[in-house]
Amino acid sequence: MKRYVVLALAVLPMSAQAQPVSWGMAQCGAMMGVMERHVTQQPQKAILADAGHRMLVAARAQSRAEGRDPAELDQVHAAKRDAWQAMGGTFAFKQEFRDWIQYCRSLALSYDIALDQSMLR
Repeated sequence: MKRYVVLALAVLPMSAQAQPVSWGMAQCGAMMGVMERHVTQQPQKAILADAGHRMLVAARAQSRAEGRDPAELDQVHAAKRDAWQAMGGTFAFKQEFRDWIQYCRSLALSYDIALDQSMLR
């Protein structure tokens, strides 16, 4: 399963590659939360909210496994959330967004984060 992360790392900027896995999980949770705000239809809205929550829970567990303070994830999550929000509704059309989606899927598959199957396609 770790091969998914290796493949995704090839498409991410160096700044994302050099960070702890827990930070990537928290940033994925932030992105899913921003996506959820832009979606109006169910069940997609609920699926995104659940995925964002699960990624953040996994980030906290991973942070402890890394020997890091899980409290630092609040700042990591907030910074990425603010960055995605600043892009407005057009963020979904950017290559960076597509790269992050691929990376988040890889993290979920590699670390057995139980997301809805629609998030893993």
